[in-house]
Amino acid sequence: MEHRFIRDLKDGDIVKQCFLLRRLEARAYGEGKVRWDLDLADRTGILRAVAWEDAIAKCPGPLSSGEPVAVHGQVITYRQELQLRIYYIAMVADLHRDPGCDLELLHFATPHDRAGLWRELNELALTHLRPPLLDLVLHLLATYEPEFQTHPAARKNHHPYLGGLLEHTWSLTRLALQVLEVYPWLNRDLVLAGVILHDVGKLREFTRPAAPELTPAGGLVGHIALGWEMVRRAAREIGFPDEELLLQLEHILISHHGSLENGSPVPPRTPEALLVHYLDDLDAKLKMMQDHLERDRTPGPFTSWHSLLERRLFKPRAPKEEE
Repeated sequence: MEHRFIRDLKDGDIVKQCFLLRRLEARAYGEGKVRWDLDLADRTGILRAVAWEDAIAKCPGPLSSGEPVAVHGQVITYRQELQLRIYYIAMVADLHRDPGCDLELLHFATPHDRAGLWRELNELALTHLRPPLLDLVLHLLATYEPEFQTHPAARKNHHPYLGGLLEHTWSLTRLALQVLEVYPWLNRDLVLAGVILHDVGKLREFTRPAAPELTPAGGLVGHIALGWEMVRRAAREIGFPDEELLLQLEHILISHHGSLENGSPVPPRTPEALLVHYLDDLDAKLKMMQDHLERDRTPGPFTSWHSLLERRLFKPRAPKEEE
């Protein structure tokens, strides 16, 4: 059966195919009733879905996130966003016949070549960083190479896909190099090491990159503190020679969310930390805007309300082709 990508689905479409199950939550409603809220994915995005009691009763066995599921349902519009109402769902492994599931089509991933991004990120570090921060960055990149190439940058807000953290880090490094041309008085090594390592704690915050969930450490400690600990331990391992420089790098990591309200224990107190915070915030928010504009189906010149950005976005008309 031909797979219809999530980005191509429209209101009213009948769907009968495989997706990757990224999330399932059972929610109570009414008197003793339960529904399932799900996130389904393929290479092109994430589709919210709901299964009511009649569909749940037909499910032949428990569902496991991170695994392919066969789904029959209809695409509907709910609060100006597409959603799938599920009539039937089952693990592909529980079916008595092969539904023709192509796993290569189901993994939501960066559109960029991950090997190429990884190679370029390392080249940027080697070209523009100097010891001892170069040594620390390369040590951490080598230590966590497989994880860095697969982990998402977030579970749902920005770059929430395979290779999302690598794409986000690569973008920030390139952005930082451009901004440093305008502000040459900043410490280039600190800024570049900061943008490359600012989210390194997410490698321990999430498990199962294809269907990310919080690890116990991620839920109890969070990626900011985890990243600080990983950098501090790596510095001990290589015998980092400059304690004050290391402290300034650690400050960038723990302050990169910008404020106590947003999860940083301290606000940025160096110009390098301030720059890393704003570059991180810029890349994340622009990615959220891009994704919202691509997904939105609201009629008219503005999108539906984006709860995290707290605004509706203007949808400019596509430029007309010249004759």
